[in-house]
Amino acid sequence: MSPHDGARMDLQSLEGHRRILGIVFIVMNALTLLVALGFGAFGLAIGQFGMQHARADEEAVVTAVLVGVTGCLFVMGLPGIITGIGLLKRRPWSRMLALVLGCLALPNVPLGTALGIYTIWFYTQAGSDQVFE
Repeated sequence: MSPHDGARMDLQSLEGHRRILGIVFIVMNALTLLVALGFGAFGLAIGQFGMQHARADEEAVVTAVLVGVTGCLFVMGLPGIITGIGLLKRRPWSRMLALVLGCLALPNVPLGTALGIYTIWFYTQAGSDQVFE
């Protein structure tokens, strides 16, 4: 076994971690988008059935809150899905975006924390930049 075989095995291992990281980014952020869709559907149901006797100003406030929360959830979920796809396709721009989103996910206990730690661990490994070439 030559020294180059060990380096190739490390790169193969890192290649697998890159794929896993991309899949995890897609799955976790797809769940965020599903929550956004559920929240939006809940808002529509409230609008149809629960706001029949509400005043116009109350209805406007509830609508603004529901649209705002749903929009924020979409804005939070879309970059992660784009990052996951970029990681799976080895796009160079996905490296920095994954690291930024992984760090931003750290306070989101427990899954975001796990994703953030895994992302930081992956990028601290020697050769992690080579799996994007």
